[in-house]
Amino acid sequence: MQQVASNPYPGFDQSGQYCTPRRAPRVRPEAEEYAGKHQGSINLFNSEKHTHTIPPPPSPRCPTGEARQNYEMSRSGLIGSLLGGSGQRPPLQPPPAARVTRQSEGIAEAHKGHPMNNLLTNYGKNAPSPRPNPRVKREAEEAADMGRGNRMSALIHNPAAIPNTSRNAPRVKPEAEENAINGSGAGMAKVMGKYGETPRSQRGVPRIKPEASEIAELDKGKQMEGLFHNYGKQRPEPRVAPKVKDGPGRDMANLDQGGRMSKLLHEGSCLPQDPQPLPRASSSAGRKNLKKSKSSNISNIFAENSKWQIVPKAGVRN
Repeated sequence: MQQVASNPYPGFDQSGQYCTPRRAPRVRPEAEEYAGKHQGSINLFNSEKHTHTIPPPPSPRCPTGEARQNYEMSRSGLIGSLLGGSGQRPPLQPPPAARVTRQSEGIAEAHKGHPMNNLLTNYGKNAPSPRPNPRVKREAEEAADMGRGNRMSALIHNPAAIPNTSRNAPRVKPEAEENAINGSGAGMAKVMGKYGETPRSQRGVPRIKPEASEIAELDKGKQMEGLFHNYGKQRPEPRVAPKVKDGPGRDMANLDQGGRMSKLLHEGSCLPQDPQPLPRASSSAGRKNLKKSKSSNISNIFAENSKWQIVPKAGVRN
């Protein structure tokens, strides 16, 4: 019976004390300290268990009691107690006395927030603050009274009570009095108030030359009036005779008046046909084909087929 080897390989050291021979490190005496540091703090090849000891933290350097109090406060904190509602109230310290002079005590009191507090809590219930008297001169009292809204109130509710403002007399020359009266609006008032009742203004006689009297008469609207009311009843205007030369020009003019299209539509068979070119058949075979093409072969085939008649028999599918 074959025995199983207990060692994984020949020469296995069960005690674990075997180390491969290594050369001694070449370290100078003055560099032994650095060599020891570079060996590392963890020895992976040592089977002994190393215990890591945490050194105690150094004691805080608090030379005074206030420093010790700040240190303890920074460790525990105050936010948790404040959020939970179990925080201690800060010590009440008397505020420093305000450095206010006697003449500025009223301003300092107003800046404490009492007027704003009263405005927010009693909005709409406070009496309006007194306004100072306006500094208006005696000669401007009437204008100041109008500037308060009395003029606009009278203009909206009672415009007839507003007196007319005094105006200077117009400086008009004697020869321009009639134009001034017309410019004041009297003529436009008649047009707007009595439209259609006022007499027509006189018009001057038109200055027309004798040779233009006929054109002026037509421009009065008689020609357009006859066109609108007597359309189709007026005599046609005489037309100028066409300037056509005798000979071929007369024939072309007649054709252009509709004779060419009339012949094309109604007398098409009578029109002369275009001359056809002579057939180009140089050989005898070509002339024979030309002769066959002139004779209707298709008509002959149809004529021969029409002589025969197919009579279907009863009970036989064709």
